[in-house]
Amino acid sequence: MAEEQYKFWGPLTGYGSLALYETFLEQAANSLTLPRVLLATSHTTLVGSVNLLMAEMTIRPQFMPWLGQLFVPESHRTEGTGAKLLSAAISYIGSLGYDQLFLYTSGTLPGYYRKRGWTDIEDVTYLGKVRTIMRFDISSER
Repeated sequence: MAEEQYKFWGPLTGYGSLALYETFLEQAANSLTLPRVLLATSHTTLVGSVNLLMAEMTIRPQFMPWLGQLFVPESHRTEGTGAKLLSAAISYIGSLGYDQLFLYTSGTLPGYYRKRGWTDIEDVTYLGKVRTIMRFDISSER
């Protein structure tokens, strides 16, 4: 699934090759802090993942930690996997003692996140495209 994810996210992963991205994912999957990757499985099939990072958007270093590269293969996108990964990510970040989590997205996806409790912070141009920076207030979940 790393290959699918890398093809989908490309330069937004921050890695210049699939091999480097796979190495990152392997290390983050075994991490107990950040960066961390959370995986969703169905039986023995990997059906989604999300990355949790201390830094994601170089133009906004004051925001941390970040949720990045939420990925669910197209064949599993109507099963609620993305929402479950978001919930697990929020819970994990909260268990590390953070009160908020950030992400950036574009296109129609801000609506997806708003429906799940994320709020807009600002729109910025980043990597050649207008992106919406969003925040989830973890302290409101406690």
